[in-house]
Amino acid sequence: MTPETDPLGKTVLLVDSDQKLGQLRARRLRLYGITVYIAASIQEARVHLQMNSYDLVLLATREDPEAAIVFHREIRRHNPKQRVAFLVGPPRYLSFTFGQNLIPMPPRSSSWADKLKSHLASA
Repeated sequence: MTPETDPLGKTVLLVDSDQKLGQLRARRLRLYGITVYIAASIQEARVHLQMNSYDLVLLATREDPEAAIVFHREIRRHNPKQRVAFLVGPPRYLSFTFGQNLIPMPPRSSSWADKLKSHLASA
């Protein structure tokens, strides 16, 4: 399974155990022309990362932040150049360093997707 190339040439692996919220986030990103693959768990994400490469791994951390941090370190050991971002707190908060430089987004529902798109465009 190779990620398809989208008009921007960007692919995201979204790791989110909340199926409804993950699908909502994926739909929003796809509206921006980003190819999104969803993993429902860190274990599933490991399989995706072994099989494919992604421009960004996006980790939802609300369920188990400690496991997300451990997974982030694991990703860094295996692929130091892999870009990772964390969805923290309410769905409109995004962090590229988890716990540092938290980026609060305006309440508009698509604002986090706007920020993520601009982050990917700079890659």
